Amino acid sequence: MIINRKSLQLKPLLTNPLVYLPAAMFALLALSLLFHHNSYGPEMVSKDKKFLYVLPLALFFINQPQRVKLFCLGFLLANAVVLVGTLAVGVLHIPIGQVDPTNPTIFKLQITQNFFMALAAMLWLMLAVKSQGWKRWGYGLLVVAACYSILFLVLGRTGYVALVVGLGVWLFFSLGSRQRWLLVLLGAIAFAALLLIPNKATQRITQGVDEIKVCMAASADNVNDACSTSMGQRSAFAIEAARLIKEAPILGHGAGGFYYENPEINYKINNPHNQYLLETIQSGVVGLIIFLAWIVCCYRVIWQQTPALRNVLLAVLTSYMACNFFNSFLLDSSEGHLFMIFVAILAGYSVTGTQPRLEQGKTT
Repeated sequence: MIINRKSLQLKPLLTNPLVYLPAAMFALLALSLLFHHNSYGPEMVSKDKKFLYVLPLALFFINQPQRVKLFCLGFLLANAVVLVGTLAVGVLHIPIGQVDPTNPTIFKLQITQNFFMALAAMLWLMLAVKSQGWKRWGYGLLVVAACYSILFLVLGRTGYVALVVGLGVWLFFSLGSRQRWLLVLLGAIAFAALLLIPNKATQRITQGVDEIKVCMAASADNVNDACSTSMGQRSAFAIEAARLIKEAPILGHGAGGFYYENPEINYKINNPHNQYLLETIQSGVVGLIIFLAWIVCCYRVIWQQTPALRNVLLAVLTSYMACNFFNSFLLDSSEGHLFMIFVAILAGYSVTGTQPRLEQGKTT
């Protein structure tokens, strides 16, 4: 990039909404430190500096377009390794370090592993459809194994959301009109089977619904204990977030403006586990509008790509947006940095005007 700096498309990128909108989001947070003195504010701004990475990453991918293919190769290879380890511990009961066989999480936290695995499953499914012979069977086996890992081995309901939304979006846009009706029918049958046949996925979903009910029905004296569960906490986060948004709806409470404490379990957090609530709490409706405008611009760039590439990119972005209702993925390190890479690739596509045959570059 330094050698080819004279040919870098810096000006088109600086005027690209995929680049300047996240920079505006970061600027709002940074400027809020001048007017709000939240204890977690500087740390929050430090975590969100990844919003500024879109520009240099986009320049890199424009100058080295083959790196997009290598990035996809590395992502799928890493997920394949994680999948092998998960199956080894969870199914074959082969001990690997301190990995728990009842929740065989190999990579970071269970939420991160399941989300990344769901994205990998989408890409493997696309490759299975595009491939022939033994490659198709190999990719198909990876898809089945990844789905099994997400649904029945590793705990975490976020993976269910990412998998269902991602695969659903990809299949909906990839299939013909008649095949879509068949997809709906098969989906209904699969959903009914999950409800009728005892399994870990159904138990986790039912448990989550019950946790929300218990938290919402709790009295004021018992709310901390009743809302100490995973979905109970998220319900409490939403209630506190609504109160904070009502207090400062336009510009929010600044960086680190969210704070929740449950003294019953000695629990403190500055993350409401909802990206939309987090943006509104910190930067108000102004910040939320900028964030949503950024996402709309991403969808617009995606829609201009070739159908095969468009469909998989739609699936990835929609999975992110769905999971952001239950997690603040832009705040998290792994999920957030992956999203910046994703947006940088889109920014490169929008500037160069090319429609690379990315789907041919993704393999394990």
